[in-house]
Amino acid sequence: MRTYSYSKLEAFETCPLKYKYRYIERVETPIEETVEAFVGSRVHDAFEKLYNDLQLERLNSLGELLESYRADWQKQWSPGVKITRQGMAEQHYFEYGARCIRQYYERFQPFNQSLTLATELRLSFALDASDRYRMTGFIDRVARRADGTYEIHDYKTARLLPAQETLDRDRQLPLYQIGLRRQWPQAERIELIWHYVHNDTTMTSGRTPEQLEVLRQATIEGIDHIEAETKFEPQKGEWCDWCEYQPLCPLWKHVVAAHTLSPAQFAADEGVKLANRLAATKRQLDELNHQWDELRELIAEFCRQQKVRVVAGSGVSVSVKEVEQLKLPGKNDPEREGLELLLKKLDRWEEVAGLDLHELRRVLKERLWPEPLLRQLRPYVTTETSTQVTVRRTTEKEEES
Repeated sequence: MRTYSYSKLEAFETCPLKYKYRYIERVETPIEETVEAFVGSRVHDAFEKLYNDLQLERLNSLGELLESYRADWQKQWSPGVKITRQGMAEQHYFEYGARCIRQYYERFQPFNQSLTLATELRLSFALDASDRYRMTGFIDRVARRADGTYEIHDYKTARLLPAQETLDRDRQLPLYQIGLRRQWPQAERIELIWHYVHNDTTMTSGRTPEQLEVLRQATIEGIDHIEAETKFEPQKGEWCDWCEYQPLCPLWKHVVAAHTLSPAQFAADEGVKLANRLAATKRQLDELNHQWDELRELIAEFCRQQKVRVVAGSGVSVSVKEVEQLKLPGKNDPEREGLELLLKKLDRWEEVAGLDLHELRRVLKERLWPEPLLRQLRPYVTTETSTQVTVRRTTEKEEES
């Protein structure tokens, strides 16, 4: 049995190889954390101090809280914190975090909206009766309102504000809701609260018992998927920019190493030379394909004017054929949705493999379905003419004849 956290589940879904490096092989890297994560930790520390002191009947002034933030920043900062954005320095991020704290403080002082019960509350709970699937995590703050509603608070320092529907699909806080109910059965009514402190915005959401059950089952299935994984393939995305495993990742290893080379070393590197040769060849191929398209149109026009289908050359012959093909709405076509709904309504969706256009063309061409069904499909069908050009070598006997 392994214990999982939301962070572990998210890491696997983002990039299985990153999950392997971090949680299975536990690879150490010179990059301790990204500056974005560092800012988030320091702002969380400030809010934890604020509410812990409030539980002891002491309200920090804004100045005291910012001074604590500054001292914590200076103590924790190290060269291992990675800054990726060009033109940005440590001070920019320090001011960013200070602004987050200031805005939150000014909005919620004197912080009597609810009673804080715990900060950084650690949860450890089972998702199943056999205790095979366990989850762990930390809630930034748990509070209780006067009406008995429990609040799960989460502080975000991200620059972008999510859509409400994104939070309504969020899994982290609902998983914590499951764990909190296991730990505190009296917490019957629970509200999920996100504080986007950079944007000075608070957003809320909730989950029904039915939604929590669906999430529980989906999380168990996700854990099973991770346990069965053997390949752990890398997955490229925007998250690569701040990934500490770039020097090891097969998608980035050579790129990172090449950027450390001198101009002479870079030019002499075998990988760089191969990449340059391949790129040059690709440009030549693109130009040849462009020439092919132009010549194909010219010879097709020649055949139309001369009323011929085969054109003789020196040791070659060129066959030209006009072919009519059925055309169906593509993925970005406005009519695509209507076609999908019709196929599902007719209970024929599975027969065309979830709208495999090649299979649907075969149905129409070979008239595999009853005529009434085919008539309903025809409004979505158009025809287009394409030119097929075939070049082949000729034999001496063919040339003589």
